[in-house]
Amino acid sequence: MTLYAVVQVLKAIGAPGSIGFLMLCCVVGLAARCLGPRWRQAGRAWLLAVFSVYAILGLPWIADAIVSRLPRVDSIATRSPVQSVDTLFVLGGDNAVGRAEETARLYASALPRVVVVSGEQWLVDRIVELGVPADRLVIDSRSRNTREQIAEVQRRWSDRSVALIASRLQMPRVAGLVRQAGLKLILVSAPIDREPPTRGLWLLIPTYAALRLSRDALYEHAALAYYRRRGWILAQ
Repeated sequence: MTLYAVVQVLKAIGAPGSIGFLMLCCVVGLAARCLGPRWRQAGRAWLLAVFSVYAILGLPWIADAIVSRLPRVDSIATRSPVQSVDTLFVLGGDNAVGRAEETARLYASALPRVVVVSGEQWLVDRIVELGVPADRLVIDSRSRNTREQIAEVQRRWSDRSVALIASRLQMPRVAGLVRQAGLKLILVSAPIDREPPTRGLWLLIPTYAALRLSRDALYEHAALAYYRRRGWILAQ
């Protein structure tokens, strides 16, 4: 299977750690057990391996290790001050709650003239609920992926002072595209929706928050590899 096909599968059903990927693996294991005695043991072993991998991906220290392998980005951390900017541009994607909250926080502190939202309607509604006036919003409904979102910034907003908001997991890929396009933007890393434990015995106990973090980080690793192979971003 080519890297492109892998990325498309991950988009369609989710990366390892997602419910969709788990269901697919369970279907494969159960189907094997139905093929007869010779396959029954293989199917059982497959299911055991799948559940074991998910338990491992759900360990907070494993999730943190996967995230730490993503490239480091020179961006403004969550809740750090941002000087006045003309435009906020928030990208839709993983951990939408964190992106929405960071957008509302920056709007309150930076008071931009325009807030561009490139994502689903839920993200738009949540940003309005958090206090951003609807008449300040511009909806980007044309962009279908991260590359097109950055192209939209370059096409319509590059002559302004722009703060670009993405999750801290997606930011390495976003930063690579921004560098490749020669844009000068303020990059703001939004938090993930729910941080897993970071210390103590809780690091050894699987949690759903850690599983989600592993899933999203694995997807970003695959997407970064694909973008580099296509020459859309340069390896760091």
